Amino acid sequence: MKHIFPLILMLSILSCESKKSVLEKETYDGPSVAMDSIDVLISDSAITKLRLVAPRQMVYENEDRDFPNGIYLEFYNDVGILSSTLRANSGYYFAEEDYYKAEGDVQMHGIAKGDELHTELLNWVPKEERIHTDKFVTIKSDGELLKGEGLEASEDFDEYTILNPTGVMNISPNKKKNEDESGFDEDLVFEEDTTVYENEIEE
Repeated sequence: MKHIFPLILMLSILSCESKKSVLEKETYDGPSVAMDSIDVLISDSAITKLRLVAPRQMVYENEDRDFPNGIYLEFYNDVGILSSTLRANSGYYFAEEDYYKAEGDVQMHGIAKGDELHTELLNWVPKEERIHTDKFVTIKSDGELLKGEGLEASEDFDEYTILNPTGVMNISPNKKKNEDESGFDEDLVFEEDTTVYENEIEE
């Protein structure tokens, strides 16, 4: 009888350690799938709506997706014509909330008007077809540089509102770059923007 209790205690300890080991394995929250060189076209009724390019994509059990090495998006209108592009140093898709977050050197280009947006964070909500941020933004538009805090815009970047404008600056016109029809330069998609605008006043 004296030997039974130590044996029961030992079995209990082993059982607890075994459960702990199982629980530690179950709490793994890393990606379930990792893929390189992503280039995906999303269509609706045979009309291209979106192109997503990324050097690396990681997919999690909850269907979230992480793009740690950069993300590039092309938005197309209802007839399949390219309307805008977005690129950033990193991106993340939140499956439950159904929206994308782009971070780093975020750049957006509206094709129709030629307006260019620069910011450090931008959220895209696909079902609402809009983008927004509460961060500082600069927009190059028709020879002017607009600045402010916060932005609400359509995903084609044809319409936008700076929530808290802080200034307007005139800039010298730049010659248009020779780009292919898609506006996508594979060598530059994930490079930092180093454009220097002439006559820009330092703050």
